This record gives sequence, structure tokens and C-alpha cells, in this order.
Amino acid sequence: MKLRLRDRLLWGLVIGGDILDQVVGGGSRAYHSGKLFIWTPSRYAKKKYRDLVSRIDREGYVQRVLVDGKVHFRITGAGRRKLISLYPVLEKSGEKWDGFWRIVVFDIPEKRRRSRDILRRQLKMLGFGRLQNSTYISPHDFGKKFLDFLQAKGLLSGVLLMEAKQKYLGDPGQVANKVWKLEELGKRYQAVIDRLGTRFGIKDKQRREEFLKKVYQGYLKVLMDDPFLPKELLPKSWTGDKARKYILRAGVVKE
Repeated sequence: MKLRLRDRLLWGLVIGGDILDQVVGGGSRAYHSGKLFIWTPSRYAKKKYRDLVSRIDREGYVQRVLVDGKVHFRITGAGRRKLISLYPVLEKSGEKWDGFWRIVVFDIPEKRRRSRDILRRQLKMLGFGRLQNSTYISPHDFGKKFLDFLQAKGLLSGVLLMEAKQKYLGDPGQVANKVWKLEELGKRYQAVIDRLGTRFGIKDKQRREEFLKKVYQGYLKVLMDDPFLPKELLPKSWTGDKARKYILRAGVVKE
């Protein structure tokens, strides 16, 4: 799914919500307008950015607030709901695993290929990973939401949804690493961290801003492939959380 400009800003506000209190203090979860601009694409004009923010403010997805006389933005409940409707797996971020795998097995004939492709896209949006060609698994419980989707698309008869615990053979973390290619994903997060560390050599403010925009764009691409797995299934040296903190400090802290 192509990331819309509106969604870039909403992602930035959601990502920043957890650690901005630690960075700027005072219990504020509002993002400075100038810093939020870094989440827009490279060479994106500031006038277009101001128009974009004004529009999503009118739509009720963000709230404009003043902090020390300066304009800041925070995401609203409507903004969170909008983002979760587009990226449902975001709702499961940070949840503890209950030990059950949700398993989807489907048998959809070739003549319904379009329906099969729609199902696969939906499974990816829900954070499912492919175990085999027509078998997908997830630690997240999307039971009712997924069943509603199947009913709406007329796919109930061709899909089997089960819950199961992994017993005796194998380690759940190893299964997760294989299904979601966590080692490769972790390397992509590490590449973002490494690239971000080179920003200190850029003295010109405008050049640094453009550099950060490109790094943020790369970070969002990695984030779109992240299934937001519970910590119990992630490698001990997981770089996703570290990348998030680094990228936010680069955009929030005045250097």
C-alpha cells in the first residue's frame, strides 16, 4: 500500500507518542510543527506542508496546540482510528503474546484469483506471515475483524481460521524469525541507525533537514514491513526499538 502524505504525518505523531515525554518533558505529546515537517518527502515544499496540516486539522485527525507560544500538533482519537483502519496491526503494537498462533489456511480456485490476492493483502495488513503457500500465521488475535472481512468478501467457505499452541518441536522465536525474516528486517533497521549517525557531519541546516527526510522515508519503508510482533517473539538484539528512539531524537532534540 502506498503511503499517503497525510499518513506519513499521522505515523510520525503515533511513533513519537511513546517517548516524546522523555525527550521534551512536561508530559507533552505534541510535536513541534517544524519537526513534523521532516516526515514529509524530500524536497516537499513547506507551503504544501502547511496546507496539508491545515487540511488534516480541519478533518479532525490532528489537534493544533501552542507550547511556549509555538505551534505544535498532536494526533487525535480520530487520527489514531484512521491510521489503525489502514494499518490494523498497529493496534497490536506492544501487546503481550498469549502463546497462541492464529493460523489461516485457504483454498481459493484460480478463477477467483482476484479474491485470493485481496485476501493475501488483508493478511499482510493484519500482520500475518506466510508459513507455506496457502497457510499464514500470526500471534495477533484479529478473530472478529478478520471474520467480518471474510464475510464481506464472500470468502468464508474457502478459508479456515484456527488457534493453536506450538508444542514439543521448535522454538516460537525461531518460527517467527523464519516466517517474517526478522534477521533481515533487523539489518534494515540497523542500516537506518548507521545512516542517521552520519548526520553530525552535515553543518548546513537545509542540507541536514533534507538528509533527515530521506532517512525518515527509509525508516517508514522498513516500518511498513514490520509485523509488530510481541516482544516474546523478537530476537534479544532487536534493533527496531533502537531505531525508533534514534530517529525520534534526531527529529525532536535540538542539536
